[in-house]
Amino acid sequence: MSSSAEIRPDVFWVGARHPELEIFDELFPTRNGTTYNAYLVRGSEKIALIDTVKEMFTEEYLDKLQKIVPLADIDMVVVNHTEPDHTGALGRLLEINPEIEVWCTRPGENFLKQLFAQPMKTHVVSEGEEVSLGDRTLRFLLAPNLHWPDTMFTYLPEEQILFSCDAFGAHFCGDGLYKDQVEDFSYEFRYYFDTIMRPFKEKIREAVAKVEDLPLTMICPSHGPLLRREPLAAVRSYKDWAAAPPEGARKQVLMLTLSPHGNTRHMAASVRAGLEDAGAGVTEFTINELDDERVRDELERCDALLIATPTINHDAPPPVWRILSLLSSVTPRGKVGAVFGSFGWSGEAVKLVEERLRGLKYKLPLEGLSFRFRPTAENMVSCRKFGADFVQALEK
Repeated sequence: MSSSAEIRPDVFWVGARHPELEIFDELFPTRNGTTYNAYLVRGSEKIALIDTVKEMFTEEYLDKLQKIVPLADIDMVVVNHTEPDHTGALGRLLEINPEIEVWCTRPGENFLKQLFAQPMKTHVVSEGEEVSLGDRTLRFLLAPNLHWPDTMFTYLPEEQILFSCDAFGAHFCGDGLYKDQVEDFSYEFRYYFDTIMRPFKEKIREAVAKVEDLPLTMICPSHGPLLRREPLAAVRSYKDWAAAPPEGARKQVLMLTLSPHGNTRHMAASVRAGLEDAGAGVTEFTINELDDERVRDELERCDALLIATPTINHDAPPPVWRILSLLSSVTPRGKVGAVFGSFGWSGEAVKLVEERLRGLKYKLPLEGLSFRFRPTAENMVSCRKFGADFVQALEK
């Protein structure tokens, strides 16, 4: 779709398609590319843009706009989020029409000043603030940390459209503009949530509470198809996926082990006995048997994390680092952890993993425990005590 599309009377999609994209931001694989959705709302008195596009699509974006309205007639641009895939064309737009007023959040204003050297007229919005375009109204709903501190939603009550920024989106570029015009992209929708939104579940719950009772006929996200049939289904999905975990009577400890020669797992059996003796519930997995989604689920369910790792070539093995790479993508109930393991001719892994956990703001109430080769009977007693001491520290 190289041209704009009128999605409602005087409301236009003016975004860009990027079907050949294979990795978004050099971080997230995309099986079907993505879109950079931007919108124009033409009121009887004012004309507003909602977001721009990635810089490489600037000329295409400006061309779409000029076929609808003269650029000199645009009064304001709403920046729901300042990340470059949303603001890439903003600098060029303001060069052409420096009178355009930029509406954004307070953090958004701060970020824009750092992203753009050129002066710009800004208006910092407050929660629930509205601006009249004549026969149309834009209402602003703050949604910080979905997934940046600057994020907000824009609601068009006359058409019951929510411009939801990154929320309720997906990296998916299909043949049509709307969800009901393309193939099933539920995998991409959930993957987008897990990799981008999931660390901010508390903020998601706050944002969902602001929109779940709004009259909605369409959700227009910043990426992926527009949701015009049962748009609230996407809101309900976010609500379910971001639900707070139930509180349990017993402390729950997640223990993840890797043990090529069985020695670390031998230690883990005694550590687990100590945990259970002290009254904790224990969920134990071999690291290699877990996929990413299960790891995230278990991390959010548990109160504390134990990692059991050997040392291989002066380091923790790659599967352990894979698990550690997932920790920043969740919002665990408690950032409390500990590390133990065995080693042969060198034993750096436990210290390295502890360092990583501290970097992720985990509290480590116990010093890591490590033994050489197969643990002795005396070592196993120490392991059991390690588990019991960990629960005592967790209770405090």
